[in-house]
Amino acid sequence: MLKCKTCGKELSEEDEGRTWRRCTICKKPVCFDDIHYIGTWMRGLYKDYVTVIPVCEDELPRKRLKAEVEEKL
Repeated sequence: MLKCKTCGKELSEEDEGRTWRRCTICKKPVCFDDIHYIGTWMRGLYKDYVTVIPVCEDELPRKRLKAEVEEKL
């Protein structure tokens, strides 16, 4: 049995993709209630487009930057 990284809710391995996903950066399970998405620009052959990647709350850019600054101080 897995647990959500953010809220601690128990998650079933069989329900991956239906009720939870893995964070793209840290690879830990996160339920759909707590998942966030980061938009990234991708360059295609003919045009640029935005794709989104699922991340947990701790890997959001502002929170991650704040944690790195606090480590250095």
